Amino acid sequence: MKFNFDWNYVSSGAPYVTISELSLGCNTPAISMLGNPEEVVVGFDEQQLTIGIKDAKGMEGAKPYKFYSRIKNGWVRIGCKDFIKYLSTITGISFSPAKRYVAQFDLEEQILFIKIEKEGE
Repeated sequence: MKFNFDWNYVSSGAPYVTISELSLGCNTPAISMLGNPEEVVVGFDEQQLTIGIKDAKGMEGAKPYKFYSRIKNGWVRIGCKDFIKYLSTITGISFSPAKRYVAQFDLEEQILFIKIEKEGE
């Protein structure tokens, strides 16, 4: 058998995406799951209340965000205040204080994603 162990994975904790009033934040394990891309795109599936983050390479017509070069204290923050306001409106969730979500990774699509539950669900 051949394995590809990341010997720092367990000590780094779970991959998290944090939503605050101003931004989305990804921790080191989440950044690694994406392959440490220099730029990412962020998408939203409104029907499934799911936020997706993907490497921007080959993505035409989507606004890329600087990513890997913006790591500070093990986190990358993507500013999107207006989107967070909208998300708060449709979910009934206040993101102050910030909410932390365990991220999942879709291997086939190469997308890091989180699902948001509406308040009270």
